[in-house]
Amino acid sequence: MKVLQVIPKLGYGGAETGCYDLAHYLTENNCQSYLITSGGPLLKYIKKDKVRLFRLPVHSKNPLLMILNSIFITLIILFFDIQFRAQVLNYSSRFCGRLIGPFVLNKIDFFRK
Repeated sequence: MKVLQVIPKLGYGGAETGCYDLAHYLTENNCQSYLITSGGPLLKYIKKDKVRLFRLPVHSKNPLLMILNSIFITLIILFFDIQFRAQVLNYSSRFCGRLIGPFVLNKIDFFRK
């Protein structure tokens, strides 16, 4: 199984460490793990011989960059034949999901008062 995770920035938060842990867990269990991020402090701890890392500006809210990210993510998914998983709800991953089909999405819910 090939799993792609998209996360804007690999910091030390809960979603970021979960993404990091899952990427390494998958490689230990005979799965291929792919990760798309714009950077962050956890990048230096990723075992690049086990986890395939792509650096894209997925943190950006610029509409042009979001469209380009969607195109690049879609090409990566199709080229590597990946099952898609997005760690947070961003427009780039949402657009890819509409192009390619269903995907698993873990997101942080926003609540209004």
